[in-house]
Amino acid sequence: MPLRKVWKKVPPKPIKLDQKDKTALLKEVNNFIVSSQKLSNGINRIKIRAGRIYFYFLYKPMRWNDPNAIFIKPLIDGKYFEDIFARITLFDKKGIDCTADWQRHTGEWIVLNKGTLRECLQFIEIDDRFFF
Repeated sequence: MPLRKVWKKVPPKPIKLDQKDKTALLKEVNNFIVSSQKLSNGINRIKIRAGRIYFYFLYKPMRWNDPNAIFIKPLIDGKYFEDIFARITLFDKKGIDCTADWQRHTGEWIVLNKGTLRECLQFIEIDDRFFF
């Protein structure tokens, strides 16, 4: 039986950013977060790497009674651990073409919204089904 060739659509890769672009994006994202009460209370840390903006929040494990329990992730202040809850993937340096992504429990990232950087930040702020 002859071998058939199948074409597969490859998703676009995120843009590579230099330090100047990273600081400009970080400033814009921080300004939006400071103006939003929901995001300013929920987001613990922001990290930009490989053309993506990652948002971290603090999570308190439920039913934690054993002080000698060993966790996979190190605890902060003895009772919280930090976890990624959302990311924004950038396809250009100006933030015009972006996607807001959510991480499933399997580690797979799902694209939930496409638009500008500001639209993706507003989507993360408003959507209660996936974020917070």
